[in-house]
Amino acid sequence: MDETIYKYALQTSPFGYTFNELVVNENNIPINYIIRDSNQAFATFLGTTREALLDKPITEFNSSVFNDSFNWLATFASVALTGERTEFDAFSSIMNRYFHFSVSCPKKGFFIVISIDITQQKEMTDALARKEEERRQYFDNTPDGLFITDENYKYIDVNEAGCRIVGYTQEELKNLHIPDLIPTEENSVHRDNFKRLLSQGKSSRVGKLKRKDGTLVTVLLDAVKMKNGRLLALCKDLSGQERLEAEKKQYYLAFQSSSQPILITNADGTISSVNDAFIDMYGYPRDEIIGQNPHFLNPGKEVYNNLGVSYFEYDFLFRDLWQAVKDPNVKTWKGEIINRKKNGSLLWISLLVNALYDENNELTSIVGMPIDMTVSHDTAMSNRIQLFQTIADLAELRDDETGNHMKRVGLFAKLIARSLGMNQKYCNDIEVFAPMHDIGKVGILDSILRAPRKLTPEEFAIMKTHTTLGHNIVKGKAEFEMAAAITLCHHERFDGTGYPNGLSGKHIPQSAQITAIADVYDALRSKRPYKDPWPHDKTVEHIRETAGSHFDPDIVEHFVELHNRFDVVFKELSD
Repeated sequence: MDETIYKYALQTSPFGYTFNELVVNENNIPINYIIRDSNQAFATFLGTTREALLDKPITEFNSSVFNDSFNWLATFASVALTGERTEFDAFSSIMNRYFHFSVSCPKKGFFIVISIDITQQKEMTDALARKEEERRQYFDNTPDGLFITDENYKYIDVNEAGCRIVGYTQEELKNLHIPDLIPTEENSVHRDNFKRLLSQGKSSRVGKLKRKDGTLVTVLLDAVKMKNGRLLALCKDLSGQERLEAEKKQYYLAFQSSSQPILITNADGTISSVNDAFIDMYGYPRDEIIGQNPHFLNPGKEVYNNLGVSYFEYDFLFRDLWQAVKDPNVKTWKGEIINRKKNGSLLWISLLVNALYDENNELTSIVGMPIDMTVSHDTAMSNRIQLFQTIADLAELRDDETGNHMKRVGLFAKLIARSLGMNQKYCNDIEVFAPMHDIGKVGILDSILRAPRKLTPEEFAIMKTHTTLGHNIVKGKAEFEMAAAITLCHHERFDGTGYPNGLSGKHIPQSAQITAIADVYDALRSKRPYKDPWPHDKTVEHIRETAGSHFDPDIVEHFVELHNRFDVVFKELSD
C-alpha cells in the first residue's frame, strides 16, 4: 500500500522524477544512462511523453545533452558509482532553465533524480540582487557625500565621497555620532537646524564640518528624516567651489593682463571675451567686439586677392581652419591670415586657434591668439628683395647697364600689368621682379658678357645660360615664384623660337612676356656699345610688328595703348 502511494505521488508530482541506469564501456567509464522510469513532469521538460522515455538512453532524446553547460554525466555517474547523495542548483543552456537537483543512489549503477524548475525564483533573486547592487553603486558613486544615521544619530553608513569630505574611513565613522563632526562654534546653528529637521522632516543649510585632522570644510547639507527614525544627509563640499572661484579670478586676471592678444568665442563663433591686448591691437572698444563673429575683422576676399592670395587659396584657408576646429581629434589650427583694424589698416596675422571640447566631445568654445607679423612680414620681404636687387645691380653693372634701366623696366612692366587688370600684389611684385630678369648674368664670364663684338655661336650658347642661372638663384621660394618665372622665360618667344625651353603662346608665363616687352622697349631706346638708341616711334612700331612672333599679341595691344606713357617714363628717368 505504501509503495503504491509513493509511486502515485512521484508520477503526479509537478517535480521531475527519473530512475536511471548508468551505462559504462569496457573500461568501466560512464558513457550514457538509460531512463528506466520517469514521471510526466520530467517528460514535459524534454518535450515528450513518459512512455516515449522509458528504457531509452537519454541521448536518444537529446543528442547534445552531454555538450550542455553543466556536466550531467559526470555528476550523475559519481552518485551512481559511489552511492553518495547530492543536491545542487544548475543551469541548462539547452533548455535555458535553472533547476534544483536532488540525486540519490538506490543501488550501485543506478541513480534517482528529482528536478525542480527554479528559473522564476532564480530570475527574481537575481533581479533583487541587481537592484540592490545598483542601489549600492548609486550610493557609493554619488559624487556628493551621503550619510545615514540610526535613531540614536549614530552613523551606520556613508559613501566614499562622504569619507573624503570628513577624512574618516567608513569603519571610523560608524563609531561616531552627528555631534562629533560639528565644530563648537556651529553648535547653536546646528541645534536650530536639527530641531527644524525633526519637526518638518527636512532641512537645508550651508555650514562647517570638522574633519578628522581638525580642519574645517564648508558644505551644503540637505537632510531628511526617514520613517524608521533614521536620518539621511546629502553633503556637498563647497570648498572646491571656493577654490574654483579663486582660480577663475586668477585666470581672468592673467587673461586680461597678458601681452598676448586673446579672443574667446562660444561654439557657434560668437565672441564672448577679449583681453586688453586684443583691443589695443585692433583698436575696437570692447562693446563693439563682444557678440560679433571674428569674421568682421576679415577685410574680404578681394583684399586677399589684391595681396596675392587667389580666391581658391582664400576659400581653402578658411575651410581648413574650420575643419580643424570642428574635429575633436585635431582641435588646433595655425596659419597666416590678413585682418583689418578699426582705422582701416591691414595686419598680417600669425593665428593660433584652439578648440575646447567637453567630456562628450561637444565643442564648447574657441580660443584665438593672433600675433601681429606685419612688421616682420614686410621686413623679411624687403630684405629678400634687397638681396636679389643687389644681385641684379651687380649683373647690370657687369653688363654696362644702368640703375635707371632697371627702374624703367619695373615701371614699364607695372604699367602693362595694371592695364591687363592684374591685382595690386601682382602689379607691385612685377615692378620689383621684372628688373631682376638678368640676375643670372652674374655667372657669365666678362670676356663674353662685355665683348664689344658679335658673339660666336659657342659664346652665345653660354650667354643664353643666364636664364637658367638666374632661375636657380630664386627658384624654390614661394614669394619669388614670379621672379623665378621671369628669369627663366623672359627670352622665350611667342612663336616658340626663343630659349631656354622653346616655349610658345600661353605656355610662356605672363609675367615673363610682360617683362620681355618692357626690357626690349628700354633696350632699343638705350645706347649700347654695339648700337645707337632708337626713337620712340620706331621702337613701338618694331614691337607692334613682332606681335605674334616675338610677343603675345594681347599684351602688345595694351602696350600700344600705353606707348605714350612709356615715352614719358623713359625721358623722366633717362640715363
